[in-house]
Amino acid sequence: MAVSQYCDYDFNSLCGKLAAGPEGIFTLDDADTDNDVAIDSIVELPLTDFGISNQKRLRSVYFGYEAEGSLKLTVTNDEGNEREYTLEATTNTQHGGKVSINRNGKGRYWQLKIENVEGCDFSIDSIEVIPVILGRKPSGI
Repeated sequence: MAVSQYCDYDFNSLCGKLAAGPEGIFTLDDADTDNDVAIDSIVELPLTDFGISNQKRLRSVYFGYEAEGSLKLTVTNDEGNEREYTLEATTNTQHGGKVSINRNGKGRYWQLKIENVEGCDFSIDSIEVIPVILGRKPSGI
């Protein structure tokens, strides 16, 4: 049930925040890069119908967050249609942000994925999705 796993370490021992391997001793908590490469971070939420069986469009997504740079939001519906949006950081402090979603997609199930851009640090405190519920349920229900 790990949140994430990283398998490129060639370590043979760990002690607190130190790790040792054939190439020497390394610290694990103070690096902003992985061997001079930006560290990609992705938060992928599960596919959901928000507890409503009707098809819906997403109007907007509100975030409570902080970030040192921009974040990329990918919105996917149950038909596999993806749309990407950028959430610009205005400050490196806790603040809110809004992403307006195009109205040209609909579906019962939706998934959100948030990624950092160029390895920026970020934290997300809240996500609020505003759906537009369509009048008819999908066929077969």
